[in-house]
Amino acid sequence: MTTRKQVHIEEEDLIQYALGGLPDARLFQMTAHISMCAECRGEVDRIRVALGAFGAATEAQTTLPAGARDRFLNRLQQESAKAEMASVAPKASGPSFLKRFLAWSQSPIPYQILSGALAAGMVFFAYDDAMHYHAMRQMVPVVARFEAQVARLSDLEQFLQGSNVREVSLHPKPLNQMTPEGHAFYSSRLGKLVFTASNLAPVPDGKAYELWILPRNGGAPIPAGTFTPGPAGNAAIIYPQIPAGVEASGFGVTLENAGGATKPTMPILLSGE
Repeated sequence: MTTRKQVHIEEEDLIQYALGGLPDARLFQMTAHISMCAECRGEVDRIRVALGAFGAATEAQTTLPAGARDRFLNRLQQESAKAEMASVAPKASGPSFLKRFLAWSQSPIPYQILSGALAAGMVFFAYDDAMHYHAMRQMVPVVARFEAQVARLSDLEQFLQGSNVREVSLHPKPLNQMTPEGHAFYSSRLGKLVFTASNLAPVPDGKAYELWILPRNGGAPIPAGTFTPGPAGNAAIIYPQIPAGVEASGFGVTLENAGGATKPTMPILLSGE
């Protein structure tokens, strides 16, 4: 019996996992590993806390900037004070200055100055609000996708860690080191199945691997989905359409036509109980 060294997932892949930016096959293969690896699971929790803090900071920035209202009112008060100081300024000697001042105060110029200052303040704060609103609109789809991925992965993690879920490892016979292998997570009560495989050989054109459930009562094998491996030999089946309540004595993988088969074609390439 050989003991395999525990291999942990790189931090860059864990960040992509937390953001939900991985292909399904890689995503669910990592989920299976994380559900059984306390160290990687703890690192994912730390990354999600950091992402949550970033989201909270972004949300806080969408409100009116602190002190914006006070700055606007102070601007108006300063302009009003200037107009008031002009009206109570010491009178200059000579009637000509008094006439000129009265004529200026009754002209539209003071009102134009005050109106211009008010309009400039309103434009400044409207622009500031618009920039924050635009930033908030850009974050909405990102947050929605992140929340959807978190909900989906949370359901998957609960299933993989459930007390009524049985894990079965599938290997060729005889078992050799560095050979293809598969892992099935199955609940007969829920009628749910998750299967991951690695180190699989490429399939010929028009062919695919097919997973089979072997009923405990001796009934005919039940097809549980076809799959083809990626370039690295990895593949996954997530929640295929299978009947609930079927107690399984084991699982098997065969090579079939790409469209699948109704009964397995010998030989069985992978099997496990």
